Amino acid sequence: MKVVLDTNILLDVLLNRAPFVAASESVIIRCEELGVEMLVAAHGLATAYYLLRRGRTEAEALLEVDKILAWARVADASDSAVRHVRNLGFTDFEDALQAAAAETCAADWIVTRNVRDFGRSRVSALSPEDFLRRFPPPAVTPV
Repeated sequence: MKVVLDTNILLDVLLNRAPFVAASESVIIRCEELGVEMLVAAHGLATAYYLLRRGRTEAEALLEVDKILAWARVADASDSAVRHVRNLGFTDFEDALQAAAAETCAADWIVTRNVRDFGRSRVSALSPEDFLRRFPPPAVTPV
């Protein structure tokens, strides 16, 4: 399975954004447990770098990018996918680019806090909570 993590999920974790960080971090952990291939859109990685660079050195920001690249692959968007989603009438072009990246890499899901914004995407979107309900962690049995 392949999952594209929307930029908001990535930023929730990187910037420790309450109250979203717990669910977003849980999605990443659950994906690791399941062996799910996690991808971030190239433009989302650039956005993360830009925001990380505020108040940090270049080396610190790039170290955070390297940490992301240790557990996620980069999902590029093809020319044809970008042109396709551009004409679908997304209300937010950044979301359209996420959808194009998910389509190009043949992702199964987009995990985002803005599910309603992906109604026109060929790849279905799940909120972090919906992802965790669909792929719950194993039950812990008392010892």
